[in-house]
Amino acid sequence: MQKYFYQGRSLPHWQPPGETFFITARLYGSIPKKVIENLKAEYQLALSEISKADIQPEEADDLLPEDLRQAILKIRNKKTYDASRRYFRRFDAFLESNLNEPHWLRQPEVARFNLENFHHYAERYFTLWAGTIMSNHIHLLLTLKPDAPILWKVLQDMKKYSATQSNKILRRSGHFWEHESYDHLVREGEFDRILDYILNNPVKAGIVKTWTDYPWTYCHPG
Repeated sequence: MQKYFYQGRSLPHWQPPGETFFITARLYGSIPKKVIENLKAEYQLALSEISKADIQPEEADDLLPEDLRQAILKIRNKKTYDASRRYFRRFDAFLESNLNEPHWLRQPEVARFNLENFHHYAERYFTLWAGTIMSNHIHLLLTLKPDAPILWKVLQDMKKYSATQSNKILRRSGHFWEHESYDHLVREGEFDRILDYILNNPVKAGIVKTWTDYPWTYCHPG
């Protein structure tokens, strides 16, 4: 199962196949570097405290029965997961309350292309339950198809194509997306809350009164 884990530039990513994920991707430069550095420092401090406080089962293999080792690992994973969620909440709160430049996704032609691009990749790799395109970031709720590549590869390809075509529309060059997206493995009982959050993103931002009035939001008919 270790092959489904990788450490990104800012966050660890746990991406088992066939699961449902909440994705946030933002435009390059949409959060000031200083803010990102502060959030990363807080996150790394939280991980450091978890490491100091917990027993390291790999250092006590001969002393602990296997069921206890697994219980310790489960606690560690839960604490790390909670720290990751706190990081994302701070990150997302800043993103939602500070719609900083660039606003390339505000242009209708760019937004339209990216919404179509989501569906193009969904046909091959995942079921798209919901998505919304804000001026400087996107949110997606999706379930990987059983035979799809690992999530980071799907997102990498989708964002690469999106960046190339969006830059052509904008007649610009250079970075379009930030390298690392945030992916949250949706746990039991979270689906409806996340779905509501995504659909109401433009409502919360004061752009429209109801999510159905926003042209760049999608909700699966099922």
